Amino acid sequence: MTRLLSAMQTDVRVQIRNNLYAIGIGVGVLIAVMLSQFLDSASLGGSVPNLMLLVLGGSTLLYVAGMIIFEKDEGTLNAIIVSPLTAGEYLWSKIITLTTLATIEAAVMVGGAIAILTFSETVTLPNIPVLLLGIVAMGVMYTLIGIVLVVRYDTITDFLVPVLVIALILQLPYVYFGDISSFWVFLVIPTAAPTMLISGGFSPLATWEWLYALSYTGIILAGLSVWAYRAFHTHIIMKVG
Repeated sequence: MTRLLSAMQTDVRVQIRNNLYAIGIGVGVLIAVMLSQFLDSASLGGSVPNLMLLVLGGSTLLYVAGMIIFEKDEGTLNAIIVSPLTAGEYLWSKIITLTTLATIEAAVMVGGAIAILTFSETVTLPNIPVLLLGIVAMGVMYTLIGIVLVVRYDTITDFLVPVLVIALILQLPYVYFGDISSFWVFLVIPTAAPTMLISGGFSPLATWEWLYALSYTGIILAGLSVWAYRAFHTHIIMKVG
């Protein structure tokens, strides 16, 4: 636990030094202003889930890629591997700190938009625990996906082409939640489950939607956790050791 906390403190310092918090909060403020200018409070429930899917997911993928590739370039990753810090602790540090960053970014987006809208209309607050659960689940999911992908590459340019393809696929649930199509196949895409939870923060979910969102999110996160650990072991630890 002490090693994990130390790793998290280091990760947060690196994220602050590389302006990830400034970027995330800045993007959050910009989007909050845009939402408040183009939407009313009744429209937030239909827009925020897709916004989290499109914006939050993409930024989280880039954050995790930037951090791990930076550590590769600096030789920090090699030093970490031969240190007492375990691979699991290293990965959990990335998951916790980057999900926290994503949650702050999302809170600024949604909270900022709601705060601005209160000056012009009466705003009904979302179900914050459900909304937060969905945002955290999406942050963890995208962080794990980012780890699975980025450990295979040594430069950000090599990473960008495949990640753009994957990101487009992961963002396809936008078609379902944007009411473009109700075809069930879009719910098979892993990111649809946390998006459903985020949607539940603004409007009640049916029983089947709760069962789907919670169970599918749990299954996907469990599977991605195993995959991320094995990918890190194969592409990082085995190459160093």
